[in-house]
Amino acid sequence: MADKKRVATLYRVSTKGQMDGNDIPLQQRSCRGFIDSREDWILVKEYVEKGVSGFKVSAANRDIIQQAKEDAENGVFDVLLVFMFDRLGRKDDETPFVLEWFVKQGVEMWSVMEGQQKIEQHGDRLMNYLRFWQSSGESRKTSDRVNEKHVQMAEDGIYRGGTPPFGYKLVKSGLKNKKGKELMKLAIDEDKKHIVVEIFYLVKEEGYGSNRIAKLLNERGVTTSTGSKWNTGSINFILRNPAYKGYPTYGKRKSKEGVFATRGKEDWVMPEKQVKELVIINEDYFDSVQTIRTSRSPENVKNEDYIRMNTTKSPLLFVGIIKCGHCGSPMTTTYCQKTYKLADGTVKKWKKAKYRCSGKALAKVECSGQTLYSNDKIEDTVLDEVRMYLNYMKKFNYEDFAKDYNHEQYENIKKEIDKKNKELENEYKELDTLKKEIPKSILGQSAFKPELLSQLTQSKEENIEALNTKLGELHNDLTEKKIEIDSLKEFASSISIWDTKFNEANHDKKKVMLRNIIDYIEVFRDSIDIKFKLDVAQFLSDCGNGSVSELRGRAHRWQR
Repeated sequence: MADKKRVATLYRVSTKGQMDGNDIPLQQRSCRGFIDSREDWILVKEYVEKGVSGFKVSAANRDIIQQAKEDAENGVFDVLLVFMFDRLGRKDDETPFVLEWFVKQGVEMWSVMEGQQKIEQHGDRLMNYLRFWQSSGESRKTSDRVNEKHVQMAEDGIYRGGTPPFGYKLVKSGLKNKKGKELMKLAIDEDKKHIVVEIFYLVKEEGYGSNRIAKLLNERGVTTSTGSKWNTGSINFILRNPAYKGYPTYGKRKSKEGVFATRGKEDWVMPEKQVKELVIINEDYFDSVQTIRTSRSPENVKNEDYIRMNTTKSPLLFVGIIKCGHCGSPMTTTYCQKTYKLADGTVKKWKKAKYRCSGKALAKVECSGQTLYSNDKIEDTVLDEVRMYLNYMKKFNYEDFAKDYNHEQYENIKKEIDKKNKELENEYKELDTLKKEIPKSILGQSAFKPELLSQLTQSKEENIEALNTKLGELHNDLTEKKIEIDSLKEFASSISIWDTKFNEANHDKKKVMLRNIIDYIEVFRDSIDIKFKLDVAQFLSDCGNGSVSELRGRAHRWQR
């Protein structure tokens, strides 16, 4: 078994209909049967890609292809097997080179239906290209040729009809169509541009959500391009439209019986070249907003550890990153109200927000702490510690530390991915052994009964599924850690002016700034512990400042 070639398989379907049908199981059964027919092969990993168009979506934007490439570089498998090579993709100007890339890594590329594709001679490369050219031709029908024309029009800024996106206007292009009618092109509408900039700013810098932004614009009397009121959908349509970073995209919506619906991003067609004159939002800024919005998805919000990138409407600064130190429950907002009458008979109401231990208040858990905590006491104490923290950080080479500290965490996640890949490989090997034992059991030539082998095989399948799920989570963690690294680098480079920017910021901006440096806060009856994202205790140790007792003591208090 040691001499066997380790095989990974890749299955892909591009439509919901295929996902709901039997396409993936059919591909899987064919590939597994093909592997079983070869005594020198052993299955070690399976990649599954659902609902992704191999013709419309670039390999660079397909997570499964990127994960397979990463695994190939790390030597996870020796052979990559697909049912047909078009499962790798249908882009004739890209997919042949994807296949060739794997071959150059020493990976054998096999298809159940088409055999092995080698890249040893010029004729091999020609056959490789012709295969995907033919596959692409099956997808490029009349509508696809029209699509290519639309891409070119988008790159030239030529508009194809309808109302332009908010923040743009139509101007004459100087070009005419076949009928002699002058074509229009997009241009930035300077009178509305600032609204678009503000929408993106409110998400990234002040933690606003779409509904809150819509309400704000409506209260100010700002209308959409059609003169309508804003809603969550219209704000979301702006926030995810690549046109604002210079990539005018089409295919974002489809019409059925006159009703428009938003299509998934995998169905959008976006030009490869940026149209500089249409840029309203810097590309990095646009992408960071997408990351923030993704972190607020229902799946992430349900995560108990979800405390970053989200702000609330609460007048309290720390709701979302503060918890009770006694029971671990989140601290939420509650209000204390009093009504009193002045001498002249005027009735006055007094209302003040306070922090509340949700666990104790709702009797969810046993808690030895308080139910209510004064916001002034908590916020004044934490802000004082934040300023002290920043003052200490200004004295050292914090930028180098921030880079090294987070790089180590990043590498640890990569090591865990490698570990899980090896575990997955072993599970596949054991599954292969069990499957080969089944025919012997049926013939009475095995010590294992068929029922037991069936149970063991099912257990292995479940282990494989769990490991694949864990690997997906780890790859997500790797992406999140990179985002965190970039965020901390940005913070480290701005420490010297952070407090000035904070004092000048409004309430919502302050919340976002605090969430960028504070991991969480624990409140006890007689103390407050703060965990900063940039670990001061580790930092002081690395800097060789163990003799500075005051700093050590305060670092211990911050990071306890």
